[in-house]
Amino acid sequence: MPRSVLRALLPGQDPQVLIYLLALVVILWLLRQSRRWLWLFSLLAFPGTLCHEGCHWLVGRLLNGQPVSFTVLPRREGRRVVLGTVQCAHMRWYNAFFVGMAPLLLLLPALLVLRWRLLRHPALDWREALLLFVIANLIQGAVPSGQDLRVAARSPIGWLLLGAGLLWGWARWTGRL
Repeated sequence: MPRSVLRALLPGQDPQVLIYLLALVVILWLLRQSRRWLWLFSLLAFPGTLCHEGCHWLVGRLLNGQPVSFTVLPRREGRRVVLGTVQCAHMRWYNAFFVGMAPLLLLLPALLVLRWRLLRHPALDWREALLLFVIANLIQGAVPSGQDLRVAARSPIGWLLLGAGLLWGWARWTGRL
């Protein structure tokens, strides 16, 4: 991670900031551990699931994916758990990547809220814990599912963007840019 990003996320050496970040990591870990119990996990992850599926629906609407169904009711499918789905009737080469990867948009508000709170050097109380829970849900909701990746992989745009990003990263890393 570039130092400028770290400096932006970690202003100063305030121990409260480190405690705040540690609390976020603990909440993310607890969310991950709750996956063992379907209904508990569904309840705890509901805000992130709603945002995740909402991103698919919104991007599908904006890019002519024509969403036809939206659900955030959890269910088991074999050994896996499906927390929600959005089905689109018009997935094409030009929109599949963006609809499939739409939940990544949740990282921006999560990082902006986190940075805003860190700049204020918050004391950890119940309101901050609730805000950390929301941030953790946004971060968890931003992770594309396996189905999301399969939808995105159908698009040549995604492969071109991935290749361009890898080339750009390699050029930056080797100092050729």
